[in-house]
This record gives sequence, structure tokens and C-alpha cells, in this order.
Amino acid sequence: MIFICGRNEKLANALRAQKSRLPRFVEGFTKNVNAYMHLADFFIGKPGPGSVCEALHLKLPVIVECNAWTLPQERYNTTWVLEKEVGIVLHSFREIVKAVGQMIEPATLARYRANTATLNNRAVFEIPGMMNQILEESIRSAAAD
Repeated sequence: MIFICGRNEKLANALRAQKSRLPRFVEGFTKNVNAYMHLADFFIGKPGPGSVCEALHLKLPVIVECNAWTLPQERYNTTWVLEKEVGIVLHSFREIVKAVGQMIEPATLARYRANTATLNNRAVFEIPGMMNQILEESIRSAAAD
């Protein structure tokens, strides 16, 4: 298992000190998240748009959490994950053991992977054109005033 803890050194140190029968790698803050994601079978984390998009771009199914503490702008992402059937949404990460058990079932993992493979997110290529159109409309509107 690969744990990326960001700037949460307390969590990283606790994970490093914890005994486990499973091999694990614990990393604090890193700019190489994409390299670690290339090694993964699926992604567990918060439902932020960057996290979910990066995971799905790499064809990784996701396990994310949605509850009262989930940021409002991230809640729809969990609905979308369920609608597209590209992962599992938990009410609490206390349910993670069960969710991982589900995810690693060969048929389930294959289904989620197949669903992620059908996605073709082109937003990174579409947004500059949209921004240009907004800018041009703004300029025309300002010139008309």
C-alpha cells in the first residue's frame, strides 16, 4: 500500500510506526503524486476535483468519502462517481476495510476499471476556448457601453 500524507507529518509518522503484515510505503509531501498513482490499482482519498480527475485520467477507480464535513463544492463529485459507477462512496472512512474488500474483488475492480476506461475528459482542452469566449464577450460588452 502507498500512503501519501501530504504535510500531515503526524499521520505519516504514525503510519510508519504502525506494524503491518502488508508491505507499505509512506510518503509525506511530494510533487510526484502522479508517479505513485501510476503504481496504484485504485485511489482512496478526498473527493476533490483534482484528486478524482487525476485518478480517473489514470483509469483508477476511486474510493471517496461524503458526509457533513465534505466541502460543499466536492459533494457533487461523489454523486457523479456513483452515477458513472467509477468507484465507491463512503459515509465515513471507518468503512474503508469493507470498501477495499469490495474494490479488490476481481469482478468489481474489472467493472470499475472498464467504466473509467469509457471516460474521455477533454476539459483541459476545452476550457481555454471557453475562457477566450468569455473574455471576448466581456470586451464586446465593455466596448458597447
